[in-house]
Amino acid sequence: MEGKEVVEALFLHATEGILVTNGKGEIIRINPSAEKMFGYEKDELVGQKIEVLLPKRIAHAHVAHRDDFNKNPYPRSMGAGMDLFAKRKDDSEFSVEISLSPYTKNGEPFVIAFIIDITIRKSIEDSIKKKKEELEILTEHLKASNKELENFAYISSHDLQEPLRKIQSFGDRLKTVEREHLSDQGKDYLDRILNAASRMQTLINDLLAFSRVSTRTQEYSPVNLNRLLEEVLSDLEVTVEKAGAQIKAEPLPTIVAEPTQMRQLFQNLISNAIKFRKPDVPCVIKIYSKPSIIPNLIDIFFEDNGIGFDEKYVDKIFNIFQRLEGQKYEGSGIGLAICRKIAMKHGGNVTAQSTLGKGSVFIVSLSLEAGKHEVHEIMNS
Repeated sequence: MEGKEVVEALFLHATEGILVTNGKGEIIRINPSAEKMFGYEKDELVGQKIEVLLPKRIAHAHVAHRDDFNKNPYPRSMGAGMDLFAKRKDDSEFSVEISLSPYTKNGEPFVIAFIIDITIRKSIEDSIKKKKEELEILTEHLKASNKELENFAYISSHDLQEPLRKIQSFGDRLKTVEREHLSDQGKDYLDRILNAASRMQTLINDLLAFSRVSTRTQEYSPVNLNRLLEEVLSDLEVTVEKAGAQIKAEPLPTIVAEPTQMRQLFQNLISNAIKFRKPDVPCVIKIYSKPSIIPNLIDIFFEDNGIGFDEKYVDKIFNIFQRLEGQKYEGSGIGLAICRKIAMKHGGNVTAQSTLGKGSVFIVSLSLEAGKHEVHEIMNS
């Protein structure tokens, strides 16, 4: 096939619409794709000005643009960064992309216009843009809502401290000074009051700890997780020895993080594993890390041989004040919620794998450079 035949085949069978105009802006050739695109037969367009294919509101201005182009013709895309529209025979409009390629033959100027109907793509782009704007608005609302909830949790918990101290203080005085004057039933009532106040104190302290994850933070800095683990185990030495727990740790990485929150994360997960150990089996906790499948994240595993839980509750256990074992174990049920919040604040998350009666594995994903990725905190409350 010769060169002219190849060019003609490309013109006739191209999926893009192709128009050829002369120096006066008159259409001299149109390919089948352009005929279909605009709804015209070629004989209806040949000899017509190119403006016949433009909406009336912009056709007049286009004449001046065409004249400017003819003064300094060069290959280019029309209206870069602008919305371009064309008009079909039935006057309906559609979005297009147009590229212009000028050439000269026998001293006369011509322009080849390549036209693509982008109606579907434009619709998708507009839909994505609208969804993005809606998401940004929702995100701002969530930020404001989360901030209000954090402030409410902190202020409410803080304001509850004073009346609770009075209950505990006067309760302790009754127990110390007046207990012998109380009946057995009165003594029982007093003990119940003090126990309830103690549980309330625990709830308030835990709620304050939960709110502080977002409201009070130190600067991010390199944290050697091996050294941090040693310090946490030193703090938990009595608890570990009392439970007869064995901690088997492999080398851990150094990450950029908030040191106090990392300490809280490790302490909560180790304490959780010890709390939910089997009573008749030595407690063994394995701590190790692996690169995450997500770039720039590290997965840290806390594996135990405790009582485990049904995995259908895996999301529930990370909700604030959720406890699968009711009143059987001490605590408010907020520890794992704090862990997840800390992990999210550090660009990651916490999840778990477990089989009832066969132990659990808590997987903490953390950014290696969390200080540079605090955008992940948007949805963290």
